[in-house]
Amino acid sequence: MVQLPKNIKELFYNPENDSITPLVKCLEDTHYNILKMTDVSKCVLSSRKEGREANIFNFSIPNRGISSDSFATVISGLFNGICRWHFPNTMYNVVPLPIMPTVVAKTLTSLYNPNLCLDTASGKGLLVEQGVVKAIAEYVGWDRDQAGGTFTWGGKATIMYGIKIGLKKCCPNSSKTGIKDDVIVFSTSSGHPAHISDVDWLGIGTNNIFRIKTTDDSRVDIDEMEKAIKERVVEGKKIAAIIISGGNTNSMIVDPIEEVANLRDRLVEELDLDYIPHLHVDAVVSFPWIFFKDYDFAKNPLNIEDEASRRIAEILKDLKGLYRADSFGIDFHKMGFSPYMSCVFMVKNKQSLCGNLDVSRWPFFYTIENSRPGDGPNSVYLALKILGVTGFQSLLAHLTEITVDLQNKIAESKEFEIIDSTGLGTSVMFIPILPEDTAIAKTVDKAVIRNNYTSKFAKKMEEMGFPYYIDQMPGNCSGSCPFPLTSLKAYLSSPHSSTESNSKFVSFLINLKKEINLSFDFTDNKVAPESVLPHPLKK
Repeated sequence: MVQLPKNIKELFYNPENDSITPLVKCLEDTHYNILKMTDVSKCVLSSRKEGREANIFNFSIPNRGISSDSFATVISGLFNGICRWHFPNTMYNVVPLPIMPTVVAKTLTSLYNPNLCLDTASGKGLLVEQGVVKAIAEYVGWDRDQAGGTFTWGGKATIMYGIKIGLKKCCPNSSKTGIKDDVIVFSTSSGHPAHISDVDWLGIGTNNIFRIKTTDDSRVDIDEMEKAIKERVVEGKKIAAIIISGGNTNSMIVDPIEEVANLRDRLVEELDLDYIPHLHVDAVVSFPWIFFKDYDFAKNPLNIEDEASRRIAEILKDLKGLYRADSFGIDFHKMGFSPYMSCVFMVKNKQSLCGNLDVSRWPFFYTIENSRPGDGPNSVYLALKILGVTGFQSLLAHLTEITVDLQNKIAESKEFEIIDSTGLGTSVMFIPILPEDTAIAKTVDKAVIRNNYTSKFAKKMEEMGFPYYIDQMPGNCSGSCPFPLTSLKAYLSSPHSSTESNSKFVSFLINLKKEINLSFDFTDNKVAPESVLPHPLKK
């Protein structure tokens, strides 16, 4: 019989004492090692370059494993270059830090390792999942007993679930026979590229997704939607899903959900359809703003500043119509302050998802995945229970106020131009203003120069080891005011952000601009490699 070495057995949780001391010790040692190598004035972990990238990339499986003395060193190397999301200088696209209790839950979920494939492998995990689903359904105005949902691997999956359910509505036999009809999906021109990807994965085909144009504020054009639906139905096409925005990342502009639902219902009668096209709202980023649906903006108990209050109310104006949707998705690992992955697909009629199956026993019959971790349900349950409605309100109000403050300070500097002043969320998009120079003035086409100039800011921050970490956006990216040139984006998501950290950031930008101006060639029309970014919405 094989004698299992002691050092191998010690790698596992010990059933004789159920002690997590070795886990905590390894965690502490690893974290100490990470901080020891990290410059805490920078936005990334382990910012020293010590050749670890090559060591990891050239990894090969050893004959004998490493000793416990090396665990902390090896594990800490896995986090080299990861953003310090809690740092206010980190203003990259929508990855807020999770609240600590959700991190504890995720750690212990990994230790006890439930599988939400079925009830016997998950303890009470499926009850937690359905408890969260029912609570969300009830809060948005659905019947908690009739509604359903499932946690899944991301926002793209929530869209996929929505389209798949819609596909079964317009083509009831498609699950058995495949897609035999001419099926299409409607989205909007500012919708996420995942909408395109999902019709590919589902076999509908990217030629069969129609992106309806939006108005100047990036809301879907209702007249164009009506025209497009009528034209496609007359052509004999069947509509698997109508996907609209519950609030996009850059501007948080919400499509008029109730108006779209009313249009859909009216056209079902006018066109004598024998099915009701599925309406899915892509609310993965914006959902937490729904917690303001009962907020008294007149009395303003949180004392939210006027402009921030106006923006929140404007988002809510259409988002509160979420109850009219047939389904929607939420990424709590975005503005829900939970760790990855904490993503849930919500559907008004649970039978369209799981039929008459007992959702607390056999989800593997109706979910995309079989193996599903309990991370998402546990994290979201805690986030909702600990923060509550008022906690989410306070966080979002604070971040909105800080966003307004940063926009104002950047604009007041006269060195940068705000290009998303009509945005409502926590994103600030801006470009550096070109110096007044006769050589630049003589240039016929300044687009290349302006793109190169803007890109230089992101490049310089990288070269400096990321004292600030912001996003660089391609031209005409989605938002309330599509802009034709490369821009910079600061996304406010840390509760540690403040008016003081904003002032330091703007001062940094002004000084960086002076430094760049000394060496930048404003007459060079050659496209710099770092200024060429693929546009995710143009496929």
